[in-house]
Amino acid sequence: MLTLLWIQLFAAALLILLSSKFLVSASSKIATKMGLGHTFVGIVLLATATSLPELATGISSITIAKAPDLAAGAAFGSNIVNLLIIAIADLLWQRGPVLASISRGPIVVAFLGAGIIIIASLSTAVHNWTVTLDSWYISPFSILLIVFFATATFIIFRLDTHNKSLASNKNHQLEGTSKKSADPETVRAFGIYLISALCIIGTSIWLSIIGDGLAEALNWEESFVGTQFLAISTSLPELATTIAALRLGNPEMAVGNLLGSNLFNMGFILFADELAYTDGSLWANISTSHIVTGLTAIIMTGIIIITLLLRSKHPRNLSNKWINPESALLIVIYVVASIAIFYL
Repeated sequence: MLTLLWIQLFAAALLILLSSKFLVSASSKIATKMGLGHTFVGIVLLATATSLPELATGISSITIAKAPDLAAGAAFGSNIVNLLIIAIADLLWQRGPVLASISRGPIVVAFLGAGIIIIASLSTAVHNWTVTLDSWYISPFSILLIVFFATATFIIFRLDTHNKSLASNKNHQLEGTSKKSADPETVRAFGIYLISALCIIGTSIWLSIIGDGLAEALNWEESFVGTQFLAISTSLPELATTIAALRLGNPEMAVGNLLGSNLFNMGFILFADELAYTDGSLWANISTSHIVTGLTAIIMTGIIIITLLLRSKHPRNLSNKWINPESALLIVIYVVASIAIFYL
């Protein structure tokens, strides 16, 4: 029984990985045809697309598996996995430190990501330490999360629009291309996008059932299974996108996608999970171990912000041929946090 569950877990993860490749390719094609900028594509379009597994896994964990901790663990855990992937990207990038190869634009996204993780972690703490808000069908913190997410998305869009306006000549060409958005190639891209998305959603529902079975078979806490196994599996699209972006020589899109996914995880997905949970507030029925995961994500994001600021002034300093200090630190923090969550 246990062996079969592990086989199913790896099969589901493989399906998500394969589907995500088609999803990313279609998203890139749509973005080109619509004349969207690289920042908006990486942070919003790709981040939203690659976060579909977390959304589907979260809702199905609540509605089918009746396991809210799996849902919260997948969302919170995906944050630190995404930040770990930045360290992996640094190992794969052969042109110096990956965070020295991008502009300072993603710093804004990193700050917004840290802010929304703070709100989610605070919500978990408040609902576990007091029952004042437990009777609310939708927690005020959940409303704050979705408002923060919408505002952050608007800010990112405005920044992208401003950057595009600085390159007016290229914009004219892009606008000319966007008028052809209804051609057969674009329609085909939309079709591939929808099919890939449906495949990811279906596989993610299956994944939540597998996760619940593993938690029961191994007698592990659902929060740990969600934070580790589900979070890693549902972050495979982000990993595939990162590798593809690096191969195209676009590390900024790779980092932007990962930071943008964290915004989506905390703002949209947890709000959707809250709506799906009908037995009171979601926050009052999840483990406080998610606070540890949230704090870990905040610390890891802080390291990335500091590194982006330092690398912009001294891009080659503190670098190593094999691994850079910031990447080593991100990996160490992830491992330590995972051990702590297991014992909690």
